Amino acid sequence: MAKRKRIGLSYTYNENWIGGTYYIENLVNALNVLNDEEKPHIILLTDSYESFRTAQQKFNYPYISFQLGSGEANKGFQLLNRVTNRLFKIRLFSQKIKALDAVFPYYKSEQQSAAKKKIYWVADFQEHFAPEFFSKDDIASRLQNQQEIQASAGHLIVSSNTALGHFKSIFPKHTVKVIVLPFAVAHPPYQDINIKLLLEKYQLPARYFICPNQFWKHKNQMVVLKAVKELKAEGIEITVAFTGNTNDYRNPHYFTEMKAFVEDNNIGNNVKFLGFIDRRDQLQLMNNAIAIIQPSLFEGWSTVVEDAKLMNKFLLVSDIEIHREQLVNSSARFFDPYNVNQLAQLLQQFSEHRSPPLLFENNTYHESVEKFGRTFLQIID
Repeated sequence: MAKRKRIGLSYTYNENWIGGTYYIENLVNALNVLNDEEKPHIILLTDSYESFRTAQQKFNYPYISFQLGSGEANKGFQLLNRVTNRLFKIRLFSQKIKALDAVFPYYKSEQQSAAKKKIYWVADFQEHFAPEFFSKDDIASRLQNQQEIQASAGHLIVSSNTALGHFKSIFPKHTVKVIVLPFAVAHPPYQDINIKLLLEKYQLPARYFICPNQFWKHKNQMVVLKAVKELKAEGIEITVAFTGNTNDYRNPHYFTEMKAFVEDNNIGNNVKFLGFIDRRDQLQLMNNAIAIIQPSLFEGWSTVVEDAKLMNKFLLVSDIEIHREQLVNSSARFFDPYNVNQLAQLLQQFSEHRSPPLLFENNTYHESVEKFGRTFLQIID
């Protein structure tokens, strides 16, 4: 039997950017569906005790070890190393991992420098197209990182042909090798959750729409609120549940503005802000909804869309290039993300449908998961 590849995966549990956390979790799952002899040995590089504990609980992978990397968890080790080195001329804790075939996503650190292959990842290039959603410092930091990546001799993974086109237009003279690798998602078991009790828990009616996105301004939840307001003015009552972290560090007043809009327009009975809820609860609520709404103005490769694809759940989705790429041959209904009336009409139409159509007539999503894992391994080779 061939020797297993040793792959370092950088993992952080971060509720302020849960999409990045889910990406690594989904990659481990995709590798886990491969045949046993194909599965690499994963060294999960965590940057804090919280991430370390979360990873231990979440990952059910047969060939995995954990390593605390540079960051808050490492400070105690560094202090002890200084003490033991001074007293006994030895370093008690080694944080450097040797003999990694690859590390992903690669960040500059002593721990990751030993990897034979350094693989970068950029989720999207939003700041080039919508700089109004970022601070000047954020934009400068992202551009510096991208400049270093594009001039490197390593590999860069992007999730879509849309992102690839953006990268080539921004960095036409890049030396990094760019690979398109769409990710596919996995779900923890949620179907056994009693939906009646769940609806009671979150004070939701039997029929509702759901918009499961973090409350970042570019996620464009405001267009949904305006559509709800428009329908209410016409005497049409619907309910929309919103899930996700309410903190947008780039636009800290965004969620406050949304709450004020709800109150000022008397749609409090139609809108439920649930916050960042248990993932299994969220999935069962999505599965039970009339439809999932994804109104975002910009995405790299939408996790919400992938969730809907795995569930085969009907989508009302903003008409942007990336969503068209993700939803080829689907029954999803697209709307102009700036057109309130267009979305309102769709919400009215499907609120009256007892059974909205499936997203795909023949759902073979498991093939996407396997392709995600196998293609990633090919990049390692």
